[in-house]
Amino acid sequence: MIGLLLVTLCSWPRYQLGGYDTHSGLLIMVATGLAIVIIAYWRRMAAKQRHLLPARLQWLVMSFVAGGVIMAIWHYGLASTRVGWATVLSHGATAGLLLHAISTGWCARR
Repeated sequence: MIGLLLVTLCSWPRYQLGGYDTHSGLLIMVATGLAIVIIAYWRRMAAKQRHLLPARLQWLVMSFVAGGVIMAIWHYGLASTRVGWATVLSHGATAGLLLHAISTGWCARR
């Protein structure tokens, strides 16, 4: 859920700069709801689960950075159009979350 919150927050500048005030407002509402649920889950986690969280968050951050680099290379190096930083940030966060979800699933299968 933290990854989904980060994707939501990374998408917000794109809609704000584009003048989509309704979408921006909805993203803030979704982010607020996710933050409340994350805090509730944190309080319900056992000590063993909380101990595993830093390694998972580190992998999430590395996945987001990798997704950002991949999208920056794609948009600025390979694509024919130049896009704004907000679009690269939004697409990079989405790619990072997807990378994190797929890699976590693969690790769990082993």
